Formats: sequence, structure tokens, C-alpha cells
Amino acid sequence: MDLKVPEKERLIYLDFLKVLAIFFVCFYHYNNLNIDFLTNQKISVYFNYFFKGLASTGAPLFFMVNGALMLNNNYNLKKHIKKITNIIALTFIWGIITLLILSVISGKVYSNRDFLYALWTWETDTINHLWFLQSLACIYILFPLIKEVYDKKDKKVLIYTFFIFFIFTFGNVLLNILFNLLEFIMGTNFITANYLNFFNNFNLFKGFYAYSIVYFILGGLIKQNLSQIKSNDKMKLIILLLLGNFCLFMYGLVMSKSNGGVFDIVWTGYDTIMTLIMCIALFKSAYLIKNSLSKMHYIIELIGQNTLGIYLIHRIVGTILYPYYQLLTCSTNLIANILFGMLVMIVSLLLTLLLKKIPFFKILFKI
Repeated sequence: MDLKVPEKERLIYLDFLKVLAIFFVCFYHYNNLNIDFLTNQKISVYFNYFFKGLASTGAPLFFMVNGALMLNNNYNLKKHIKKITNIIALTFIWGIITLLILSVISGKVYSNRDFLYALWTWETDTINHLWFLQSLACIYILFPLIKEVYDKKDKKVLIYTFFIFFIFTFGNVLLNILFNLLEFIMGTNFITANYLNFFNNFNLFKGFYAYSIVYFILGGLIKQNLSQIKSNDKMKLIILLLLGNFCLFMYGLVMSKSNGGVFDIVWTGYDTIMTLIMCIALFKSAYLIKNSLSKMHYIIELIGQNTLGIYLIHRIVGTILYPYYQLLTCSTNLIANILFGMLVMIVSLLLTLLLKKIPFFKILFKI
């Protein structure tokens, strides 16, 4: 997340994308929005569900920013291998730290065997958020190969590589979406989400969040061609963003009514065409407003430089604060939830900055 960029070379629009991404992550993990439109038909409930769909861009934007920075710069293989080792080590170290702290907060007692099992399976609602670092490690492992293809003057191999990654990830999910819509029209229900692997064992990326590589490569390609974006494209990009979110929202309605439960359009949205479109729109929009962002460069850069720390700590901060937030009468209000997401982000930032001042803890926030 926090790739080291010299201060004079920091790109404000990329930092801004990281700020958006970490906010959406905090907002998604810790909100008390009323989105149960199956039992409550108020327009505000539908709007809450629509807004929540924007959070599906959170993790993907991080992959895009990483791709934008790494694919358009040189690298040292020896240092890169060290980064891979650091990411894997940090994932397990923070898995252990988070499990220990959350067990104290919740009063849950693990046997040695249960603790190791929870760590190895990345236990849901405690450390499963570390899937991001696992995917990032996989990208870093493949990066030297991707970089070789990316740098070739003949782009045929890059197009082929991108297409292969795309078809087995986004393509597979798109087939699921079409199949689910057909089920809804026909009044049947064979699959409940986007989990059917249409390519069976011919799918190269079965069991791996390989859609992250699509975002990674796309981030590099967009940054490489930013000069082609025109200032009068802003409205088109806003429409594209809203259209992508609206289609994701509509798909969520169909799936919710089909399955009898509110469909999670954030987690299941990451590898959909709709979220991909939204991420492209946000990436290009951030570039177009970079001059306006410079007015807030200090806070944007501060958060942008510390998104890894915020990501690692926010689960602990959110777990502590969330029960108290739920007691508020306004806790289901959209504005209140946006503010609470910001609060979790800011408190996590302050703790990160504090811990970074301690020599030993500083290495826990560095890839």
C-alpha cells in the first residue's frame, strides 16, 4: 500500500485515491447502515444500499495505485524479493497481533491449536481482512514476469496476458451475473452468488483473487496514458461512475430478492465489470482534479503515506469503537456512518503515527 515515493515526486492524485480507498475500507467494515430494503421499503434505505456500493472500489483502487507506481518505474530484483518476504512476514505478524488483541477485547479464549487454525485459515471477522496483503504478495511474486511483458514494445503479449487474467476472473463473474439474472427472470435459483467456476479446472486462477492483477495492470496502463484525458471529460467520468454503481445496485436488488437476503455488493463487487468501470472513472477523475487537490496536499499526503498502517490497525480500532457507536440513535443514518468511517480512519492514522515513532514498531508498518 505505502510504496516509498520521494517527497518531491509524490503524485497528489494517487495519494488521493489511496485516501478514498482506505476510507471506503473503514466505512465498509464498520458501518451500521440500514440497508434491509427487503423489510423496509423507504427510499432512504435504498439510497443507503446504493451509496454502500461505492465502497466496492476500496481494495481495487489500492491495486491500481500499486500498478501505476510499480509498472511505470524500474525495479531491483534483489530488493523486490526482499519486499515479497516482508509482505508475507507482515501478514502473519499482524495476523498474530490482531488475533491476540481482539481475543482480549472479546474475551474469546483460543487453545494453541485453535489459535494456529484461526491464523492459518484467516478467521472471519477477526483477520480475514488480511486477504489484501496475501493478494498483494501474489502480485509481487508474479511482478517480474508481468513487468517483462508490460515493458515490451510489441504490446500483443501484454494484451494477451491481460485478456487471460480478465477472462478467467471478471469474465467468469460476468457469466455468473448473466446466469443469475436469467435465474431471476425464470424464477429459479441454482447459484446464490458469483462463486460458480464456469471454467472448472481449466481456470488458471482458481482459489486466488487474481482479479487484483487486472486492476494492477490497468493502473499501470491508465497512468501511462493520462495525457490523453481531457478536462472536459469530467462529466463523462461522473456519469460513468454513477452508471457503474447504479448497475451494481440493480444487480444487488435482483440477487437480494432472488435469494431472500440482502446481497453484499461490496465484497462480491470487487471482481465485477461494474466496479471495474467505477475504478477507472475514479482514477481518471482524480487526475483531472489534481490541481484542486494540491490545496489539501498536506493531509492527503499524510494519509496517503500511512494507508498500510491504517489498514492494519483499523480492525482493532473499529472493534473497540463500533459497539459504542451502535448505541447512538443516529447510528443508522448515512451521514453519521460516513463520519464514523472517517473517525475510524483518523484514529487509526494517529495510532500509526504514534507507533511509527517507536523504533521496534516502526518496522511493522513498512514493506
